[in-house]
Amino acid sequence: MYTSRECQPAWFKIVHQAGVGRDALRLIGTDGHGRMDAAALARAVAEDKAAGRVPVLISATAGTTAAGMIDPLEACAHICREHGIWYHVDAAWGGAALASEKLRGLLAGMERADSVTIDAHKWFATTMGCGMFITRRPEVLSEAFKVAAEFMPSSVTALDPYLNTVQWSRRFLGLRLFLSLATAGWSGYGVHVERAGEVTRLARERLVARGWRAVNDSELAVLCIVPPPGYPPIRDIVRRVLASGRAWVAVAKTEGREVVRVCVTHGETSAADVEELVAALEAKA
Repeated sequence: MYTSRECQPAWFKIVHQAGVGRDALRLIGTDGHGRMDAAALARAVAEDKAAGRVPVLISATAGTTAAGMIDPLEACAHICREHGIWYHVDAAWGGAALASEKLRGLLAGMERADSVTIDAHKWFATTMGCGMFITRRPEVLSEAFKVAAEFMPSSVTALDPYLNTVQWSRRFLGLRLFLSLATAGWSGYGVHVERAGEVTRLARERLVARGWRAVNDSELAVLCIVPPPGYPPIRDIVRRVLASGRAWVAVAKTEGREVVRVCVTHGETSAADVEELVAALEAKA
């Protein structure tokens, strides 16, 4: 299994759950900007095949957790088709860009995936636990998980979750997303996503004007910044801001360096909130 070294840490749990172990997870180097290096991926696949190993899955990330970067989706799709590998796109966070006509093009190549994950509890603004798994090959799910039980008859084997997921019993988590779509509509989600990007750009402008430096060039709603020379360590700044209760930021690591991570996906975040965030960062720095 192959994914970027900037991947979501959940992949370490996934290889355990799949039973193949951490040694089977290949973390591919990036291009210096947080995106998976397609040439390095191709080399890793070729080297593993030459050594008698079996490449099973490539996961490209559409919106890395730390910096909101999008891997080269088309190039990853080409490598998968060339070698007969399952192509997965982890769009858990960035997949919401599909709702925006302005941003949808960033995800070009995702339509070639065998499967996609999108977490509605992230940028689709539902409550925790509402995730989506989308596949063009649903028969594989039934092959993996289907069990026969007379006390659980089904006339729609492709749709009953107990027949095509790990869980036997599960709640109707999709209701949360359905209600949001029924209220806001697809266009409403588009406005929500685009507005988050605008607020993030405002935060970038305000901080850069004060000497901070943005280290990611993501068009999604996440900003990675570092303070000017002479400021306290990043962890100290973040700790002080959190202790103040004025704003919430996090320490993240991208391309091997620590940054202050600002993620603006809440639908009610305002320009006034941005000003408060900037003031809090400056006061505690």
